[in-house]
Amino acid sequence: MIQEQVLHLEADVCIVGGGVMGVATAYAISRMAEKKIILIDRYGLGNEYCSSNDVNRVFRYAYGNEKYYTKMAIASLGLWREIEKESRQELLIPTGLLMLEGEDQHANEFNESSFRTLTGLGLGAKLYEGQELKKRFPQFRARRGFFDPHGGVLLASKSLETMASQARAKGTRILEKHVTAFRDRSGLEIETSEGQTIRAQKLVVAVGPWSNGFLKNGFTSITPTRQQVVYLRPSGDIEKFRPTSCPVFFTDHHYGLPAAGIDGVKISNKELIDPVDPEIASRLVDPEQIEQSRAACRKFIPDLADGEVVKSKVCFYDMTANSDFVVDRDPEDSDIVYGYGFSGHGFKFAPLIGRLLAELVLDREPSFDLTRFSSRNSDRKPQVTRGHLGKGE
Repeated sequence: MIQEQVLHLEADVCIVGGGVMGVATAYAISRMAEKKIILIDRYGLGNEYCSSNDVNRVFRYAYGNEKYYTKMAIASLGLWREIEKESRQELLIPTGLLMLEGEDQHANEFNESSFRTLTGLGLGAKLYEGQELKKRFPQFRARRGFFDPHGGVLLASKSLETMASQARAKGTRILEKHVTAFRDRSGLEIETSEGQTIRAQKLVVAVGPWSNGFLKNGFTSITPTRQQVVYLRPSGDIEKFRPTSCPVFFTDHHYGLPAAGIDGVKISNKELIDPVDPEIASRLVDPEQIEQSRAACRKFIPDLADGEVVKSKVCFYDMTANSDFVVDRDPEDSDIVYGYGFSGHGFKFAPLIGRLLAELVLDREPSFDLTRFSSRNSDRKPQVTRGHLGKGE
């Protein structure tokens, strides 16, 4: 009897993947229904391998011409505030997003179209030029800057931990196990490398860069890529780069966040495309990426150019061909739901994606039209331009 309890577990809903999307799904289900939830991750919640592990992440409304994503961001903001209120934790620090004009045509077009879209929606975007830009944001150098006042810094690891804590408080069980397979035999069975079987009525798969190993023929696949991040301490006064004084920012090829949760400004190359196998990829930042970040700073943020590297890290993105997500039921088995392909810009939407995945797995009508996020290759939109979603979180 004891052996049976060890080898077999029961759940109403099993969630595979303990990054922010899996955790947000557990959080959402725990608030929408009384269900027995088991959340499984191979390395544990918020581990160094998952896409969502970091000190901070970008929040923005700016999405070029893509009103769909802007409306998703608006809905997500409300959900973040609900989580903050419930948990009594600050997770999203408002700073605004400054999009600096550079030499890249696609980036400039994204900035301008974001300004037009936000203005058209009455969301208060602003254009700063010349001396006005220098006066308002003295840390930066550029001819023009488009400002999204709704941008901000999400405290990433803290957000994941907070949602996990809230889900646990409602009874969610979190296990560190390696799922090797799942199948439907008059009920779902999820197998682990330790020989355990979890029997569940419903399954959510949200494994980020490892998604391809769980997908069926005809599903939208992903390309795992290696993203490199460096945190630079400014050579001058760091207070000028705190969230109270410094916005989130986009240059033509890089993006960055103010010193929030760490004494360094986050810089990363949003144009880097480095396909990898996440099982064997290097976890060390390449020296040339640090130098490229410094070069971008010399042009746009001089006080950071020679700053001390206080932290550097590698994370993985799960990229789809057009950077749109996959949020969908398995077309052959409605008891299985997939959430993946968040393409480096999904974190800001986590509470909304979690709610949508919860709605799907609980057989409810999704609160957003998910046609665009179909798992079927034939239903996917083509990519419009290289920078149509802005890249950079």
